[in-house]
Amino acid sequence: MSNIWPLQRDCLAFYGDPRQPGWLHANTVDVSCPWPLKMGELPIAHILIHKKCAESLTRVLSSIWDATGRSLETIKRLRYDRYDGSYNLRLIRGSAAAMSMHAFAAAIDWDAADNAQHSRTHLFQDDSLLVAKFKEDGWIWGGDWSPGSIDAMHVQAARVHA
Repeated sequence: MSNIWPLQRDCLAFYGDPRQPGWLHANTVDVSCPWPLKMGELPIAHILIHKKCAESLTRVLSSIWDATGRSLETIKRLRYDRYDGSYNLRLIRGSAAAMSMHAFAAAIDWDAADNAQHSRTHLFQDDSLLVAKFKEDGWIWGGDWSPGSIDAMHVQAARVHA
């Protein structure tokens, strides 16, 4: 099953306004990852995600886990245990008004150390298991963006182009 997520410009209507009081509690859920995650050395118990993305995220994570043979050794070798965040109420970097997909809890960053924003050399590639499984479920990968915007650590549940 592949989702067709809204265009970024339509996310306020689709996901609601994350700047409104009570939005975070009313619109987000915790999704457990089948393998242990770490942010630096800090263990992460779950991924905070918009409830409209939760079923898809659960399916993608399960698919990755199954495809690795449920091997924690493989997950660590591929660096899929390195989590760098989901929800963050902020604007798109460099924007004066546009909300980041992280503000909608509809984006996740993985292994920022090896997939630095705007870097043309990064660990994750189009055929990386994590990238392929997210894309199979309709998520957009930042590694597909134009050279000045590449963000290979980033997946989001919002389309950039129609």
